[in-house]
Amino acid sequence: MIYEHEQLVRRIVVALDCLAVGIAVYLPCFLQEHLSPFFPEELAGLYRLPPLQEYVWLFVIVVPLWITSLSYSGMYRSMREKRFVDVCWGIIEASLLSVTVFLGIVFFFKFKIITRTFIVTLFLCILVALVAEKCFILLLLRNMRRRGYNSRTLLIAGSGKRARNFAHVIETHPQWGFRILGFIDEEERIGMKVGKREVIGSLKDLAGILDKHTVSEVVFLLPRRWLPSLEDSISICEKVGVKATVAIDLFNTAIAKPVTKKLGGIHLLSFDTTPHEAFHLLVKRLVDILVSLVALVSSLPVFIISAVAIKLTAPGPVFFTQNRCGLYGKVFTLYKFRTMVVDADKMIDKVMHLNESKGPVFHARNDPRVTPVGRIVRMLSLDELPQLINVLKGDMSLIGPRPPLPEEVEKYERWQRRRLSFRPGIVCTWQVTNRFKPDFRQWMQMDLDYIDNWSLGLDLKILLKICPALFRGFIHWCIQAEKGDRVGKSADQTHS
Repeated sequence: MIYEHEQLVRRIVVALDCLAVGIAVYLPCFLQEHLSPFFPEELAGLYRLPPLQEYVWLFVIVVPLWITSLSYSGMYRSMREKRFVDVCWGIIEASLLSVTVFLGIVFFFKFKIITRTFIVTLFLCILVALVAEKCFILLLLRNMRRRGYNSRTLLIAGSGKRARNFAHVIETHPQWGFRILGFIDEEERIGMKVGKREVIGSLKDLAGILDKHTVSEVVFLLPRRWLPSLEDSISICEKVGVKATVAIDLFNTAIAKPVTKKLGGIHLLSFDTTPHEAFHLLVKRLVDILVSLVALVSSLPVFIISAVAIKLTAPGPVFFTQNRCGLYGKVFTLYKFRTMVVDADKMIDKVMHLNESKGPVFHARNDPRVTPVGRIVRMLSLDELPQLINVLKGDMSLIGPRPPLPEEVEKYERWQRRRLSFRPGIVCTWQVTNRFKPDFRQWMQMDLDYIDNWSLGLDLKILLKICPALFRGFIHWCIQAEKGDRVGKSADQTHS
């Protein structure tokens, strides 16, 4: 889509953001001074903040920190196309990043006057102030554009399906402030109606049209066969100072999304099949590190008990290490609690007849190589705990497709190799839905659907499903154990 970069407007918006954040820093002191008398003494005692003069120096840290985060999350790009929900989500992202960095600064420099109450109040005040300010600006700009102020006149090169769809999108969003002058196409199409506008000339007439009419931007939505003549048209726009924009959906791709980037001064057009939102991926990585650290510390007693139980009940090492394929097929060492007998991987040929999965994977619920303690550890998914170390190292993520074995990857079909385009994880959709119904093709498709539709919200949904999945795993283990006891008793009776 089209992005306007008006330096004056951007500077005004940055100044307003500085003012909003500055007011929000003062708000906690104001709230304490004016609202505390209305609360019971017990609640007022909990809400104790330092006097403003003691933390006024925080303006120097907080204001630049939030402005930088807002810029990083794209809040200073054009707001023409942004919805209220996009603005609010961007502010939340920037605020969460700022609070994380702010907490690190407070912890590192040991600012004793900064309490948890102050941090929570500050975060909420800044969030409310920025949302109110941005929504006011958005409403003001939309109202101005609807009335014809700050509008941009577009000339569309092309009159096919893509050009018609583009014109329809522009016309159904008057708040963006774009007005379509008309279309240019082949000479035989001149005068033809395209929606509410008509073809007013051909590509050869571009220079004359730009001389006669006020045009802010020429948008090229031409078929691929016109690419050789595109350079001359862009050169005409360049000479008269009119912006030229070329639609990059030139190729029909089912999954890959076109992305523009710059490398060594060279502009490149990429077709990427994986998520490329840098900020969202950064948040995902920060969550991985934070949650892994907390999980490792909080699960230390379980970690120790599991390790001791494995060591005392089965000879051999506590941990099982194995080469797995990570992002783009890079091999790394995966850590797990050992749940099988020593050298179990060398016995795979003897138990292959028990495989319950179709495809280049092995899955057997009644694998004889699993030790008694290992069976319990597996059903409770405790064998995955050491993989939190892999997450901290960056080999894995908390949520993502399970890392396959190199020999499994060698048997993949071509479409299945796309599974390696995303960082592998401890848990993915399959583990929290069809854990006990192994179907390789369905498993692969669910992983690919996860990659194609990835978002932070999807990761959160999977995280919330982990506890119910673990509970189902425990129930399933109990049922399987009871069935095993019945089969054993039946066999004893038959033998006797």
